[in-house]
Amino acid sequence: MSTSREAQGRQIGRVLCGAWRARPDAAGLQAIDLLEASPLLLRSGSAGLAWWRARASGVPASALKPLHDAFALHALHGSVLEAKIPAAFERLRARGVEPLLGKGWAVARLYPRSGLRPYGDVDLYVRPRDEPAARAALEEGHEALPVDLHRGLAELDDRPFDDVLARGPLVRLGDAEVRVLAPEDHLRLLALHLLRHGAWRPVWLCDLALIVETRPPDFDWEVFLAGDPVRTDAAACALRLAAELLGADLAGAPPRIRQRALPRWLVPAVLRQWSDTRFEPHGTRTPMAAEARRPAPLLRALRARWPNAVEATVGRRGPFNELPRLPFQIAECLCRTLRFVRSPPAIATAPER
Repeated sequence: MSTSREAQGRQIGRVLCGAWRARPDAAGLQAIDLLEASPLLLRSGSAGLAWWRARASGVPASALKPLHDAFALHALHGSVLEAKIPAAFERLRARGVEPLLGKGWAVARLYPRSGLRPYGDVDLYVRPRDEPAARAALEEGHEALPVDLHRGLAELDDRPFDDVLARGPLVRLGDAEVRVLAPEDHLRLLALHLLRHGAWRPVWLCDLALIVETRPPDFDWEVFLAGDPVRTDAAACALRLAAELLGADLAGAPPRIRQRALPRWLVPAVLRQWSDTRFEPHGTRTPMAAEARRPAPLLRALRARWPNAVEATVGRRGPFNELPRLPFQIAECLCRTLRFVRSPPAIATAPER
């Protein structure tokens, strides 16, 4: 079964190879890969990119219609979210809070067309001391804003927030200017976020490939590599994954990235995750407190929360080496269980995010 799942994951990789580019080469795209991978591409938010690459491939339009429909829906949803970003910045700045915009629109704007990179909310990062004022600002007014407010920079807390903020450029969005993460910081954040969530969405690897291939001439690799060495090596592995699975061009990257050998378990683990139809992403699961009150589906719930090899390694701050991953997975599962048992009822029954 695992071999079959890896083969399905390989199909996804073949379909999305170079799909983030303005003119992706469709010469090597096989119709059978596209047809068989479509359900998984739709599920993971990668359908728009698959359609973008397959447009000129000669695949019948009827086969592309579900992918194009998803692309159109993503574009519509993205335009609704995009229109709300300036209002969020206006509210926060009125309280003296300067946020940083990351993920979501901050990376979707780099793609050749709107709708190729779907996102579900607006990720804003603020200084920890500014969080109370920021939350109060976002709760003001009659219109609720779809903001995921982050207290500090979790994946980048090994570098001073003010340094990251100072590097962040202002970019034009309609009549407003919004501050986004600098490319070096954004690439590192996206790489570590991908790994923390088990690399389950192939579009996240497309994000890394896109930023690397479209980086500005003054991109500073030393800024990307600065910080906790364990995280730096993990981020380097994420870029190598983008090259290995999707054909990302790492030309110009430092040798420690281009020549980083991936552990033998990593690629199969990611491919199996891509094709795991039973996997329930964070934010869609029934709260564990509710599952615990229903013995029948409890085993299914536990299985859905079993950490894959990638997220267990990151969760336990383990190295990306050749050692077996099962000890990391067991340790991560035990730590999650302990956190759940120790959580107060108000937290234990809250929906997962």
